[in-house]
Amino acid sequence: MRILCCAVLASLAWTGVGVASAQDYPHAFPREGAEQIFENERVIVWDATWPDGVAQPYHRHRYDMTGVFFRWGPLRVTRLDGTFTVSEVPFEIPWVFFQAKGVTHKEEGIGTPERHSIMIDMKDYAAPSRELPADIAPAFPREGAEEELDSPRVMVWDVSWSPGQDVPLHVHTRDTVAVFVNGGTIRQREPDGSEDTTTYASEDVVFIPAGTAHTSLVTSGSPRAMFYELKD
Repeated sequence: MRILCCAVLASLAWTGVGVASAQDYPHAFPREGAEQIFENERVIVWDATWPDGVAQPYHRHRYDMTGVFFRWGPLRVTRLDGTFTVSEVPFEIPWVFFQAKGVTHKEEGIGTPERHSIMIDMKDYAAPSRELPADIAPAFPREGAEEELDSPRVMVWDVSWSPGQDVPLHVHTRDTVAVFVNGGTIRQREPDGSEDTTTYASEDVVFIPAGTAHTSLVTSGSPRAMFYELKD
């Protein structure tokens, strides 16, 4: 796993102009190749592909953004002054990143494979006061969870489960978005005894509100997911 943060993002063809100009520009999404998965008060999640040969208009990222690349592809990114950067060197997949809001540029896929990712726009948000159970361990850190990124807006954990793994009772202390890299079936049990069994596929996305507590048991496969803990 490699991590793409703001400074590195700029050097690998995500370079844009973060300073507002006299002209306003539309938000990065929606656009051709991008489909909205869901939206709530915290996030807007997009399934994004950069189609080969399709030049997108200039746009400004109005939200801090995070996510994960599932497929590398060559890309040209053009800044407002007309200069551009071409990304032709593949990077390791999956690739987690963070980009601060304000970046302004346009992009074009320039070959195959076509770049593909799950993008998470993080809205400006003031979290209400929360009372979390003090007698339940937090979801993170824990065994099997590797910290991948810690930015001002989000902390990302790479979580892998082994077949049959049973994770003890834990509570999510922050609103969290989970993006599955590998699929599998997980049975979750809440403190009141209620259970839910779900089979996840690669690229499935789940929103987990802060305060959610459960145990997790893998009943099939070896799931892996990126967990995005949203900072208030």
